[in-house]
Amino acid sequence: MRPLSPRELLLRDRLDLLYRSYGPETASGDPIVFPLQFEGPEDRAVVAWIATAFAYGRVATIQENVGRIVSALGHHPAAALGTVADFDAFAREHLHGFRHRFHSRQDAALLLFVIEEARRRSGSVRAFFECEYRPEERDVAGLLTRVVQKIAAFDYRPLLGRRGIPERSPARFFFPDPAQGSACKRWNLYLRWMVRRDALDFGLWTAIPTDRLVIPTDTHIHLVARRLGLTRRKSADWKTAREITGRLARFDPDDPVRFDYALCRIGIFGICHPELLRSRCGDCLAVEACPAGRRRIHAIVNAQPIRESKVKGQHRPGVRPSTLNIRLST
Repeated sequence: MRPLSPRELLLRDRLDLLYRSYGPETASGDPIVFPLQFEGPEDRAVVAWIATAFAYGRVATIQENVGRIVSALGHHPAAALGTVADFDAFAREHLHGFRHRFHSRQDAALLLFVIEEARRRSGSVRAFFECEYRPEERDVAGLLTRVVQKIAAFDYRPLLGRRGIPERSPARFFFPDPAQGSACKRWNLYLRWMVRRDALDFGLWTAIPTDRLVIPTDTHIHLVARRLGLTRRKSADWKTAREITGRLARFDPDDPVRFDYALCRIGIFGICHPELLRSRCGDCLAVEACPAGRRRIHAIVNAQPIRESKVKGQHRPGVRPSTLNIRLST
């Protein structure tokens, strides 16, 4: 690997600062709070699958709907799933009126059916995923494709009255395939939680190395990555997710995805906004390594007149670059 350039060294330092600054104390609105409620590895795996499957849309909606499903499963979600004989009846009883954007209670029932079927066939959720890992593959793309193929091959007659999931069913959204170009943000988020281990992620699936993970690329990660120069690609697809992960591997080859949570916070908290003029660049810990942010800060500084103003009969300087609390080094 070639040595890091001065700009890359600065970016590495800023990324490390972000990683240290955004920890579990900032996770109250993140769906990871749901598996954090449980201690058992299988309970965490089940709840984390549910939480990441519905990890799209408004934060409040995710919290409400994932919370409703998890609450219906009680204190031991994995064991509770094993006792469900009729998932459609379970959803009718416990999830009446459920709606998560385009997903209904029937789609939630199908997801629960898939999770329990995976457990039944492999003995655990962990085994269902880990058995598809291949050390010769560059990342988890092949693993995810094989997982999706196994799910597609399940017999859905007990739930749907037909062998397969209908082609136009919204439930197919739960099971994206990287082979079809999808960024698979929610799959990659699930794997991040289960494979990595730190103050936030669980590190329960040790057969999958952290250097094979791919960053969960949603609109927030895509925006921040483009601003930081980690990618120039305009589509948030699998190629883009791979490219961002590869750039982050320059800074941590063994665990490039560890930066995901902190980078995503910048977007979720509105610090980095799609409209640059609405971004709070002065609050961003990575602004020194962000070309777009630096240009904006320079523009603000240059446009601000340095003038004298009277305050209670005294003169004081106007706004100067130092008041932005940002070191605008070149």
